[in-house]
Amino acid sequence: MKKLYLFIFVSFFVSGCISFNINNIKLPKKTLDLKNSKTIATFHPCANFSYISNVNDKEYGKLFIEYINLDNNCSWNGFERGFFEELFKQTLKIKSMKIVEQYDFDTYEFTTYLINNNSYVNLIFVYGVNSSKFILDYEGRLSKELISKYKHSYKSEYINKKRFLENYDKSLVKMANFYSYFSRESNRYLD
Repeated sequence: MKKLYLFIFVSFFVSGCISFNINNIKLPKKTLDLKNSKTIATFHPCANFSYISNVNDKEYGKLFIEYINLDNNCSWNGFERGFFEELFKQTLKIKSMKIVEQYDFDTYEFTTYLINNNSYVNLIFVYGVNSSKFILDYEGRLSKELISKYKHSYKSEYINKKRFLENYDKSLVKMANFYSYFSRESNRYLD
Protein backbone atom coordinates (compact mmCIF):
# COMPACT_ATOMS: atom_id res chain seq x y z
CA MET A 1 0.00 0.00 0.00
CA LYS A 2 2.88 2.35 0.78
CA LYS A 3 4.30 1.71 -2.69
CA LEU A 4 1.00 2.75 -4.27
CA TYR A 5 0.92 6.03 -2.33
CA LEU A 6 4.55 6.69 -3.19
CA PHE A 7 3.87 5.98 -6.87
CA ILE A 8 0.89 8.35 -6.95
CA PHE A 9 2.83 11.10 -5.19
CA VAL A 10 5.84 10.75 -7.48
CA SER A 11 3.60 10.63 -10.59
CA PHE A 12 1.90 13.90 -9.74
CA PHE A 13 5.14 15.57 -8.68
CA VAL A 14 7.11 14.54 -11.75
CA SER A 15 4.33 15.07 -14.28
CA GLY A 16 3.87 18.64 -13.13
CA CYS A 17 7.57 19.42 -13.44
CA ILE A 18 8.51 18.26 -16.91
CA SER A 19 7.47 20.66 -19.63
CA PHE A 20 8.75 20.98 -23.18
CA ASN A 21 7.68 22.30 -26.58
CA ILE A 22 6.22 20.33 -29.43
CA ASN A 23 6.18 22.23 -32.68
CA ASN A 24 5.01 19.49 -35.07
CA ILE A 25 2.05 17.20 -34.59
CA LYS A 26 1.45 14.57 -37.25
CA LEU A 27 -2.13 13.82 -38.17
CA PRO A 28 -3.47 11.75 -41.05
CA LYS A 29 -3.33 14.02 -44.13
CA LYS A 30 -1.72 16.92 -42.22
CA THR A 31 1.25 17.90 -40.10
CA LEU A 32 0.56 20.82 -37.79
CA ASP A 33 3.34 23.37 -37.36
CA LEU A 34 2.36 24.87 -34.04
CA LYS A 35 3.93 27.82 -32.33
CA ASN A 36 3.39 29.03 -28.77
CA SER A 37 2.71 25.66 -27.20
CA LYS A 38 3.17 24.71 -23.58
CA THR A 39 3.55 20.95 -23.37
CA ILE A 40 3.70 18.80 -20.24
CA ALA A 41 4.66 15.12 -20.18
CA THR A 42 2.17 12.82 -18.47
CA PHE A 43 3.05 9.51 -16.84
CA HIS A 44 1.34 6.21 -16.10
CA PRO A 45 2.67 2.63 -16.10
CA CYS A 46 0.54 1.95 -19.20
CA ALA A 47 1.58 5.06 -21.16
CA ASN A 48 4.83 5.22 -23.13
CA PHE A 49 5.17 8.80 -24.33
CA SER A 50 2.13 10.88 -23.51
CA TYR A 51 1.59 14.59 -23.06
CA ILE A 52 -0.88 17.43 -22.89
CA SER A 53 -0.29 20.67 -24.75
CA ASN A 54 -1.96 24.07 -24.61
CA VAL A 55 -1.46 25.89 -27.88
CA ASN A 56 -2.21 29.43 -28.97
CA ASP A 57 -1.55 29.29 -32.71
CA LYS A 58 -1.90 32.19 -35.17
CA GLU A 59 -3.64 30.07 -37.80
CA TYR A 60 -5.86 27.83 -35.65
CA GLY A 61 -6.23 29.81 -32.43
CA LYS A 62 -6.53 28.14 -29.06
CA LEU A 63 -6.10 24.34 -28.98
CA PHE A 64 -5.76 21.77 -26.21
CA ILE A 65 -4.09 18.51 -27.25
CA GLU A 66 -3.70 15.27 -25.34
CA TYR A 67 -1.63 12.52 -26.91
CA ILE A 68 -1.76 9.06 -25.34
CA ASN A 69 0.43 6.17 -26.45
CA LEU A 70 -0.47 2.98 -24.59
CA ASP A 71 2.00 0.21 -23.96
CA ASN A 72 1.32 -2.97 -25.98
CA ASN A 73 0.35 -4.81 -22.78
CA CYS A 74 -2.33 -2.26 -21.85
CA SER A 75 -5.81 -1.54 -23.14
CA TRP A 76 -8.62 0.93 -22.61
CA ASN A 77 -11.37 -0.10 -20.20
CA GLY A 78 -14.01 1.62 -22.32
CA PHE A 79 -14.38 4.08 -25.18
CA GLU A 80 -11.60 6.69 -25.18
CA ARG A 81 -13.66 9.60 -26.47
CA GLY A 82 -16.36 8.92 -23.87
CA PHE A 83 -13.76 9.08 -21.11
CA PHE A 84 -12.42 12.37 -22.50
CA GLU A 85 -15.91 13.89 -22.75
CA GLU A 86 -16.80 12.90 -19.19
CA LEU A 87 -13.56 14.28 -17.68
CA PHE A 88 -14.04 17.50 -19.69
CA LYS A 89 -17.60 17.90 -18.38
CA GLN A 90 -16.65 17.09 -14.77
CA THR A 91 -13.60 19.35 -14.70
CA LEU A 92 -15.34 22.42 -16.09
CA LYS A 93 -18.67 21.68 -14.36
CA ILE A 94 -20.53 21.68 -17.67
CA LYS A 95 -24.28 21.17 -17.21
CA SER A 96 -25.12 20.16 -20.77
CA MET A 97 -23.02 19.04 -23.70
CA LYS A 98 -25.03 18.22 -26.81
CA ILE A 99 -23.59 16.88 -30.07
CA VAL A 100 -24.81 19.12 -32.91
CA GLU A 101 -22.53 17.86 -35.69
CA GLN A 102 -20.41 14.75 -36.14
CA TYR A 103 -18.29 13.32 -38.97
CA ASP A 104 -16.17 10.16 -39.14
CA PHE A 105 -13.43 9.79 -41.76
CA ASP A 106 -10.60 7.23 -41.73
CA THR A 107 -9.17 7.43 -38.19
CA TYR A 108 -10.80 10.78 -37.38
CA GLU A 109 -13.92 11.62 -35.43
CA PHE A 110 -14.97 15.28 -35.65
CA THR A 111 -17.60 16.43 -33.17
CA THR A 112 -19.11 19.85 -32.55
CA TYR A 113 -20.76 20.33 -29.16
CA LEU A 114 -23.25 22.87 -27.88
CA ILE A 115 -22.07 23.65 -24.34
CA ASN A 116 -24.61 24.77 -21.72
CA ASN A 117 -26.98 25.78 -24.56
CA ASN A 118 -24.98 28.93 -25.33
CA SER A 119 -21.56 28.24 -26.92
CA TYR A 120 -19.78 25.78 -29.20
CA VAL A 121 -16.53 23.80 -29.14
CA ASN A 122 -15.07 21.20 -31.51
CA LEU A 123 -13.33 17.95 -30.58
CA ILE A 124 -11.07 16.13 -33.00
CA PHE A 125 -10.40 12.54 -31.94
CA VAL A 126 -7.68 10.72 -33.87
CA TYR A 127 -7.31 7.05 -33.01
CA GLY A 128 -4.81 4.34 -33.81
CA VAL A 129 -3.94 0.86 -32.58
CA ASN A 130 -2.18 2.01 -29.40
CA SER A 131 -2.43 5.77 -29.66
CA SER A 132 -5.09 8.43 -29.29
CA LYS A 133 -5.05 12.18 -29.88
CA PHE A 134 -7.71 14.46 -28.49
CA ILE A 135 -7.73 18.00 -29.84
CA LEU A 136 -10.09 20.57 -28.36
CA ASP A 137 -10.46 23.07 -31.17
CA TYR A 138 -11.88 26.09 -29.39
CA GLU A 139 -12.32 28.24 -32.50
CA GLY A 140 -13.25 25.43 -34.92
CA ARG A 141 -10.74 26.44 -37.61
CA LEU A 142 -8.66 23.25 -37.57
CA SER A 143 -11.80 21.08 -37.59
CA LYS A 144 -13.18 22.99 -40.57
CA GLU A 145 -9.94 22.63 -42.53
CA LEU A 146 -9.60 18.89 -41.85
CA ILE A 147 -13.27 18.07 -42.55
CA SER A 148 -12.97 20.00 -45.84
CA LYS A 149 -10.19 17.62 -46.94
CA TYR A 150 -12.73 14.76 -46.83
CA LYS A 151 -15.96 16.60 -47.63
CA HIS A 152 -15.09 19.33 -50.13
CA SER A 153 -18.47 21.07 -49.94
CA TYR A 154 -18.34 21.36 -46.13
CA LYS A 155 -19.47 24.65 -44.59
CA SER A 156 -19.44 24.96 -40.80
CA GLU A 157 -22.73 26.26 -39.39
CA TYR A 158 -21.16 26.88 -35.98
CA ILE A 159 -17.75 28.46 -36.58
CA ASN A 160 -19.04 32.04 -36.39
CA LYS A 161 -21.32 31.45 -33.42
CA LYS A 162 -20.32 32.09 -29.81
CA ARG A 163 -17.42 29.79 -28.89
CA PHE A 164 -16.71 28.02 -25.60
CA LEU A 165 -13.34 29.39 -24.44
CA GLU A 166 -12.92 28.15 -20.86
CA ASN A 167 -9.42 26.72 -20.31
CA TYR A 168 -9.10 22.96 -19.97
CA ASP A 169 -5.88 21.22 -18.91
CA LYS A 170 -6.72 17.86 -17.34
CA SER A 171 -5.16 14.65 -18.56
CA LEU A 172 -6.71 11.21 -18.92
CA VAL A 173 -3.25 9.76 -18.27
CA LYS A 174 -2.84 11.64 -14.98
CA MET A 175 -6.38 10.78 -13.87
CA ALA A 176 -6.14 7.10 -14.91
CA ASN A 177 -4.88 6.14 -11.44
CA PHE A 178 -8.18 7.32 -9.98
CA TYR A 179 -10.64 6.41 -12.74
CA SER A 180 -9.03 3.28 -14.28
CA TYR A 181 -9.34 4.46 -17.87
CA PHE A 182 -6.87 1.79 -18.95
CA SER A 183 -5.10 -1.17 -17.38
CA ARG A 184 -2.41 -3.73 -17.97
CA GLU A 185 -3.59 -6.98 -19.51
CA SER A 186 -2.95 -10.17 -17.62
CA ASN A 187 0.00 -12.32 -18.71
CA ARG A 188 -1.67 -15.48 -17.53
CA TYR A 189 -2.82 -18.03 -20.04
CA LEU A 190 -5.50 -20.62 -19.54
CA ASP A 191 -4.18 -24.16 -19.22
